[in-house]
Amino acid sequence: MATERVGVYRKYHGAIPTDANGSPLPRSEWPKNRPCRWAARWFGTDGARYSKSFETRKEAERFAESKQAAVRDGRGDAPPPTILKEFEKMYLKLRGDLSSRSLEEHERTLRRLREFFGADRRIDRITPLEARRFISAFRQRPDDEPVPAPATVNKLIRESRRIFREALDCELIRSNPFAGIRQEKVGDAGWQYVSPEHFRAFVTAAPSLRWRGMIALAYCCGLRLGEILHLTWGDVDFERQQLRVVRKPAHGAGESWTPKDKDLRIVPIPANAANVLTEAQLAAADGQRYVFVNSKGPATGDRVKRQNFTRDFQAIRRRAGVPKCTFHDLRKSYCTNLAGAVPLHVVQELAGHSDIRTTRKHYLQVREELVEQARRALDEVLK
Repeated sequence: MATERVGVYRKYHGAIPTDANGSPLPRSEWPKNRPCRWAARWFGTDGARYSKSFETRKEAERFAESKQAAVRDGRGDAPPPTILKEFEKMYLKLRGDLSSRSLEEHERTLRRLREFFGADRRIDRITPLEARRFISAFRQRPDDEPVPAPATVNKLIRESRRIFREALDCELIRSNPFAGIRQEKVGDAGWQYVSPEHFRAFVTAAPSLRWRGMIALAYCCGLRLGEILHLTWGDVDFERQQLRVVRKPAHGAGESWTPKDKDLRIVPIPANAANVLTEAQLAAADGQRYVFVNSKGPATGDRVKRQNFTRDFQAIRRRAGVPKCTFHDLRKSYCTNLAGAVPLHVVQELAGHSDIRTTRKHYLQVREELVEQARRALDEVLK
């Protein structure tokens, strides 16, 4: 494929004209009727210069225009043949910007692509029809396996599209076979608002200081679970009553970690969370880096991981007598509580959302007391 404009040039025959003394004449003094041909020239993606010769200028210009149109439409030189297993290695090296969790998800998608199409399949030969069959095969699981939820199917579509977009950017394919596949519509399943009374019940039912701290940071500071687990004592500023959610470089045997939407945000610490953090700091061991670490077993002193987290949280919820909810509902309840006191763009900033529509659509809920307040206001207006 040409990488620059395709040009048309005159290509003369024979030796360069000379004067009476045998010296070459400058190009401006060459005879107008000197025999010549016309050439179209361009540089290929390999860096080499190419040329094609024609009898007339019109033929050369017609070819140059068709060549330029092919470049604009992505129909230039055939991309170099690359098989799926080679592209998989290349892609994982190129995407060093992904978090470890995202990288694992992309590896899983690449493995599914390899199992469906074959490791030796050329990626430029995968058609949009085959891409649709790949997604359809993922939906239609065997009878002994659960059918994937629409959100899971949509995630596979997005990841496959992103993987092949990388191949398109590297000019390994001419078009993305997943570009035209639409995602399924997913209804909003809703979520459970956790009231301040339920939060206090959670704190009372928490079996340890560690659990009280994690619940308080989710409900009072709106931190995501990953942000809580990667929080260090260096991120907590007791004097200003603030904490930082910031990217963590690799430390020792630990991997680097990056927040979901923003590289840095500052979050205020209310009194409830500050009291628990103060208690946790007093109980922390000397040199302890992370706020929440394991206190038992061979991993004592290591950062708390996600294993069995949901199971343990649901046990605490049942013990507290709180309606069914998830740990993430604590963060959403934080946004709802905050929305009654500050403008929406402040809620977006403190929650770490890159798009305010995410805050408005998925993280706010109209509380019952506000519905009653609206009813009383209407009664007053309609008197």
